Amino acid sequence: MTNFQNFFKQYPETSAPFMHKMLEDYQIRKPFAGMSIAHNVPLTRTTLLKIACLKASGASLTVTNPSFIKDSPQCLDVLSREGVQFVPLNRLKGSFDFLLDCGAELIEQCHATQGIVELTRTGAIRYEQISDSQVPIVSVDDTRLKSLETCLGTGEGVYRAVSELCPESIADKRILIFGFGKVGTGIAYYFSQKTDHISVVDMLPERLSTIESRGYEAISAELPKQVEDAIKQADVIITATGIKDILSHSYQHEWFADKVLANAGAEDEFGFNFSDSEILAEKKPVNFSLDEPTLMPFLDPIFYAHNLAIEDALNNQTAGFRALNKSHDQAIIQTWAQYHQWTLEQLNQIF
Repeated sequence: MTNFQNFFKQYPETSAPFMHKMLEDYQIRKPFAGMSIAHNVPLTRTTLLKIACLKASGASLTVTNPSFIKDSPQCLDVLSREGVQFVPLNRLKGSFDFLLDCGAELIEQCHATQGIVELTRTGAIRYEQISDSQVPIVSVDDTRLKSLETCLGTGEGVYRAVSELCPESIADKRILIFGFGKVGTGIAYYFSQKTDHISVVDMLPERLSTIESRGYEAISAELPKQVEDAIKQADVIITATGIKDILSHSYQHEWFADKVLANAGAEDEFGFNFSDSEILAEKKPVNFSLDEPTLMPFLDPIFYAHNLAIEDALNNQTAGFRALNKSHDQAIIQTWAQYHQWTLEQLNQIF
């Protein structure tokens, strides 16, 4: 029989120190006893550790799954065995003390009486636009620690997926990346461990300066001839702009012939001029072709922060949108770096 305990064995303290620490703490303190929580985060094996902590906190927990993720029969079975209620997103309604959200998908159908915690940039933008909120809305995305997942975690996952799916070794290949936000930054970092030939297209002058300072070729999106040349010379092209259909709208399809193409964004950034078969993982975010799109050491501190933000909201009940407490943000990064043998200087050089 598979239950929460099995997954804490599968992801021991070496890979998930924050989750192990939180479980032990919540089992003793029961900080959310008597509270109701709606939990909308991609339901995967790794997320079960996060949910286990919330169950241990004493909360009455209702779990759902974001619209962009298929339900996992294994995860649903574990929830059932543990007595945790699962409700499909399109049927989840009502009032809860706290909403733990991803992509602001609970914003229309559920009501929070004490607070809301949002995980993503897309969701944070939606929640920030609420001008008359009666409860605290705490954003985990508006933190530096989120880069542990979106920069390092996603970057490593995209690198791992492209390496596995690419028919040839990517060593010394010419890599072209569209977009140098958090995700693009991480992708460039991991590919730079295997090749010196990395070019990045972006339109923001400050990002172009950063790209150059890191030893990559910086290409302005406002110089179409340079972009055309870079596309034609590349071996591997990866999109990380977050803009749907951007390559179909901006560039000629024939320039991309015989290239390895991968999408790292939630949207289909290659767009309508490209068939699914032309793009690795059939246009889906390429890291989601992996059994573990993001490795647990990168998710662990984010899951911890998402749960911890409930206490942030309880301690500071000022209504309205804000980032997670900065002292928590800094402490989590420092602890993560020490545990996984990174220095703060190394992290500062990446994000």
